[in-house]
Amino acid sequence: MSENQPGEPQQPENQMDKDAIAFAQGIFELARNGGTSMLRPMLEAGVPVNMRTSDGKSLLMLAASNGHADTVQLLLEKGANPELQDTEGNTALSLAQAMGAKEAIKHLSP
Repeated sequence: MSENQPGEPQQPENQMDKDAIAFAQGIFELARNGGTSMLRPMLEAGVPVNMRTSDGKSLLMLAASNGHADTVQLLLEKGANPELQDTEGNTALSLAQAMGAKEAIKHLSP
């Protein structure tokens, strides 16, 4: 799977797959809800900073679209790619702008 194009989600084949999906969903929720302090050690332990949902939203997009500037800053510090696009062509910056998330926009603006 290309980093620029998300793949189609598949049904889990076993319990380990279900556990991995649940873990990933938890990571996405941390980004979506601004769980910066819990997300930091997970990223430092090797969770991919550019992991994406089935519709192509990166952790950075989830944090930016929900106005979590501290989480946006952390993800950028850890190497998140602000140029990634979701399946609709949105970037973290465009999502933050659409939500009027001024502090997140400051971190994402060139």
